[in-house]
Amino acid sequence: MTIGDLTFQSGHIIQPLNTTELDEYLGDISDWQVSGLATASLTRDFTCKDFVTAMALAAAIAQLAERYNHHPALTITYGNLQVSWWTHTASGITGNDVFMALQCDLLYFEN
Repeated sequence: MTIGDLTFQSGHIIQPLNTTELDEYLGDISDWQVSGLATASLTRDFTCKDFVTAMALAAAIAQLAERYNHHPALTITYGNLQVSWWTHTASGITGNDVFMALQCDLLYFEN
């Protein structure tokens, strides 16, 4: 399994990634952390130069989320945007969350 093989799967996913699968993906998206007690999520803090830049990145991620109908939790503070992905129907992290995390990284590095 590699990030290059990852595609977004539409529909209801009920099975989260197992620990081995998740660990393999985390090697390719090392700035993301697994967090959460009851439900695991992929979380990353993006450092931005100011509040407006953090808002612009959040807006770009919101457009991405709408396109895939898969929505993260976003927390915006001055110079920081925290993004958390998880799949509600699977009660955990799926390949879709890894896919979306990678897309967020691409948006961040474009700016």
